[in-house]
Amino acid sequence: MQNSLSAYTKKYDDLNYGLSFADGHIVRFYERILKYKLDFKAGNMLDFGCGNGVHSAFFKSKGYQCFGVDIVPSLKQAYEKLVGGGGGVRLSSLMPVSWDFLRKR
Repeated sequence: MQNSLSAYTKKYDDLNYGLSFADGHIVRFYERILKYKLDFKAGNMLDFGCGNGVHSAFFKSKGYQCFGVDIVPSLKQAYEKLVGGGGGVRLSSLMPVSWDFLRKR
């Protein structure tokens, strides 16, 4: 886990890693599934592995209250800048110690 945290922290902090626009499959999921098939036009949205918050920003623009979760602590500022600190948008950093339940016993 520590290797993954270090790798992703380096990508985001040193290499400007992250999306600039929502992925096409996320937009299609919203348009085809949530909006038209399920008639979900607002609600809570968990963005697991949220990165800099591009997908949260997309869903926020559609009326969702977004909650971002990522293991890279330094992403909190980038997420809040892109998505907005208010309006129920939050970022929780999961540190490696939180992943103990996934370890092989």
